[in-house]
Amino acid sequence: GYTASFSNYGKKNVDVFAPGVQIYSTIPGGNTYGNASGTSMACPVVAGVAAFILQHYPNLTPQQLKQAIEKTAQAPKEKVKIPGTDDMVDLSEISKTGGIINAYEAVKYASTLPAAPVKKQALPKTTIKKSKVG
Repeated sequence: GYTASFSNYGKKNVDVFAPGVQIYSTIPGGNTYGNASGTSMACPVVAGVAAFILQHYPNLTPQQLKQAIEKTAQAPKEKVKIPGTDDMVDLSEISKTGGIINAYEAVKYASTLPAAPVKKQALPKTTIKKSKVG
């Protein structure tokens, strides 16, 4: 099993793991692409999954969205290295969910959640008065 040596970990700090090593993306400072690693690469993966879910189910609450992502995180079958060590553990020992984000399963799960009621917003009252132009 593989975790990056620089990965953050801990049941209080990490809800799910996401790909963040050698991600092909835009590179700052120019109109170019390249590989980069780190939380700056993993966070957009999670944000993209969240956006994808909300595209299909826009009435989910923030809590439901988080639930869909966390409940469907996929636990790897093999043990993983504790980042920065050679110690092997189950991913559940170093993260809240013990899993890696799974977009497909998260969208499927979101389809089972009740739609949150849409709050109606009252529009401000507008009065139009006739006036003589003169």
